[in-house]
Amino acid sequence: MAEPENKPLESKRDEDFASLYANNVQMEVSAWDLKFTFGQLDQAQGFVKQHTAITVSWQQAKIMAYFLVANVFVQQAAIPIILRNDIVPPRPNPNDAAWAGTNMANVAYLGWIHDQFFGTSPYIPPAVAEETKGQSESEPAN
Repeated sequence: MAEPENKPLESKRDEDFASLYANNVQMEVSAWDLKFTFGQLDQAQGFVKQHTAITVSWQQAKIMAYFLVANVFVQQAAIPIILRNDIVPPRPNPNDAAWAGTNMANVAYLGWIHDQFFGTSPYIPPAVAEETKGQSESEPAN
């Protein structure tokens, strides 16, 4: 059986397409998929008004996670994304009872991910550092 071609698909908007703003996202997980519920803080009322839920498969969630991180990285490289300390999520603490029964290597990895997003000196793997050594910031890597 021949492999299907990976040609780009054309995108067309549905007649009910809507473009909405959200400054709050909650996630609900299941064995089959991941649901994102989007909303917007209403400070006058003192709560988040949820307006849209989108459910994606775990395969799609993994692809989305890659592209989300890639876009944040590119934006951060161009213009720093500054967060107030009071909105940065807490770094996972393996000593916290909430992590009991969890593989501590996974908790440590989550801490490392936290450091990459919110720490002052994200890790650059030696192979990447060596590959880009001597290149100016405007010179693309090969």
